[in-house]
Amino acid sequence: MSPAFLDSVRLQRGAEHLHSLGARALAEMLAELARDRCDLADTLDRLDAWRDGLTPELLRAAGGNRFPPRPLHVVAG
Repeated sequence: MSPAFLDSVRLQRGAEHLHSLGARALAEMLAELARDRCDLADTLDRLDAWRDGLTPELLRAAGGNRFPPRPLHVVAG
């Protein structure tokens, strides 16, 4: 498996875990990223764009509310 694939799976699992912790944990994570990686104004602009452009119903209708299934790999043995 490629490093990019493993990073993608790691990101998905981390996102699932963070989501399970609720809105407060997500807000804390976003605040930490804004503080350490970019700036708060940019993070708030991105949140506004996501909030104004997406609804739970729209995501469900497009299948965007869940990750695609992980591919299966045959293990010879």
